[in-house]
Amino acid sequence: MVRNQIIVALDGISKKNALSIARKLKKTVWGFKINDLLFEDPKIVKELKRYGKVFADAKLYDIPNTVKNSVQRLSKLGADIITVHASGGVAMMRVAKEAAGKSKIVGVTVLTSQPGNQKKSVLKLAKEAQSAGLDGVVCSAQELPYLSRIKLLKIVPGIRPVWYKTGDDQRRTATPKEAIKAGADLIIIGRPITESKDLKEAINDL
Repeated sequence: MVRNQIIVALDGISKKNALSIARKLKKTVWGFKINDLLFEDPKIVKELKRYGKVFADAKLYDIPNTVKNSVQRLSKLGADIITVHASGGVAMMRVAKEAAGKSKIVGVTVLTSQPGNQKKSVLKLAKEAQSAGLDGVVCSAQELPYLSRIKLLKIVPGIRPVWYKTGDDQRRTATPKEAIKAGADLIIIGRPITESKDLKEAINDL
């Protein structure tokens, strides 16, 4: 694993704290994921761009025209990657990709908070994302072996280092090394890093 494969999730924290973390980790990781902060102030995309790339985890899901409008706005703000729900269908995903400008569009398959074997659902959604011309998919590490023939960027959340013992809402998890070995191109890590006393030490211990 290399540091430029790490996306730090800045979820559930204040904008001030998010920018502080990003400032401290400038040039240390691939970049930063934002979700709830997008709704507080979409311009945070531009502010975070000073410190790394931005993964705008909007999880767009609506009629194609509405998704198109949202994608265009996020792309103009400078988002490097924008998420849409793959379950929104091929037509919706295709329109999102057409409206993306320089941004990459990735389809979220099955959330990592969902337990159990999600192979069938994830494979179906990944194939539809590929058919729609998307750049990548978001899935858990558990599904990666089934997606070897899907030639898309594979982004994996639900990453939990061996030393992180705090229980939370993630169910289909993996360690950073497990995810990379299984074929992840980028991994998303939030609380194990953002809640640590020493951000860079937490990254070094992954």
